[in-house]
Parts: sequence; structure tokens; C-alpha cells
Amino acid sequence: MPLPKQALAFERTSAKQRVYETVKDWIIEGQFKPGEKVSDIEIAEYFNISRTPVREALQLLESQKLVKSFPGKATIVTDLVTDNIEKWYQPMAMLQQLAITLAVDKITPADLSRLKRLSDLFKERAKTQENPMPILKADKEFHSCILEAAGNEYIEDFCDVLWIHIQRLEYGHFRDNSMEESVEDHENIIQALERKDGYAASVLMKEHWDRTALLIRELNKENTGKEAGKFQD
Repeated sequence: MPLPKQALAFERTSAKQRVYETVKDWIIEGQFKPGEKVSDIEIAEYFNISRTPVREALQLLESQKLVKSFPGKATIVTDLVTDNIEKWYQPMAMLQQLAITLAVDKITPADLSRLKRLSDLFKERAKTQENPMPILKADKEFHSCILEAAGNEYIEDFCDVLWIHIQRLEYGHFRDNSMEESVEDHENIIQALERKDGYAASVLMKEHWDRTALLIRELNKENTGKEAGKFQD
């Protein structure tokens, strides 16, 4: 199980949360590959902590279906499913659409200012696609701002779980594709919120997620075709 040569610098937070966030990112980035064994001993040594918070973090990752534990044998990274992406995108689109409908009447000028800053951050990060993770995180921060404005913690919790799998699926694609449409979507969504136009905001949000799902589906087909061609050669 290869680990980075140097540990990252962390803000003050619990050992469990540090391990969880870091290992989650490693799985999304593909540093921990599908089917790979995850060693709690090696991770504990890497962070210079006991195995207890590592095991707790792995239990949380298992509850989110990123790893699978086989008692007495091993804990492995789950496969990346690409043939049924609707199981993530359909509920995400519906939840995001509901959230923005709730947010229209609650959103404040401070929220809108923050949304504009986050939209600009996403646009700036999208210019450099060598490292997709900052782009993915900026995108999540933008949408999370709307979720917070909606004021429904259950929608936030459900979306957080879906985000992990969507980020894992999208990670490789953000490097090779233009983000111009997503940038424009964010700007149009902000304008609809400024106008307090709930109908337009809802439609724009659904179109945004549907277009993303369609793009990922098409890219998966292309990648599958390329892999099949290599196998035939």
C-alpha cells in the first residue's frame, strides 16, 4: 500500500477526522486503487497515532461504501462503479433542486456574496486542470453554500455522501475537459437567486446536474471503447 513520502500539515482537528479526510481524498484521487488492501497499521504509523482512530475512520469510510472490511482478513478499497452512475446523479439532482427551491426565500446578501466568491474560485481553479482535486472541492463548496442557505441538515448529509462517489467518478475527467459550461451554470444560478426566481433556479440546477451526468456517461463509454480496443490489439 503506497503512501505519500511526507505527511500533510493539518489544522487542529481529531485524529479520526484527519485520517478520514485524508484517506477519503486518496481514494478519490486513485492513490488507493480499487481492490487495494488498506493497512490500519501503516496508516497509524504514517500519522504517528494509535490504531484506534484509524479503525474508527475506516469504519466511517466503510459506512460510505468506499472500503469493505472482511473481518480477520483485510480491508480493501471498493470498486469504482461506472455502469450505473444514475444511482448517484439522480438523487443528487433531486436533492440539489429541492435545496435551491428552499434557499430562494432564505438566501441573504452575505450568502450571495459568498456564492460569487466561490464561483470565481471555481472559475480560477478550472483554468489549471493538472490537479482536479482543488476544482472538485471548489465546486462542492459552491453547491454546499446553497445547501446551507436552504437550512435543511438532512439534505446536506445525504448530499455529502453522494458527493464522495461523484467526486471519485469525476476526478479523472476534470483534467481533460473544459469547465466553461459549469462556470456559466454557476453564474446563471446566482443570477436566478438574486432575482428570487425559484422556478428558474430549480430548472437551472436540474439542467446543470443532468448535463454533468450525461458528460460523465459519454466519457465512460469512450474510455470503455478505448480499453476494449487495446485489448483487441
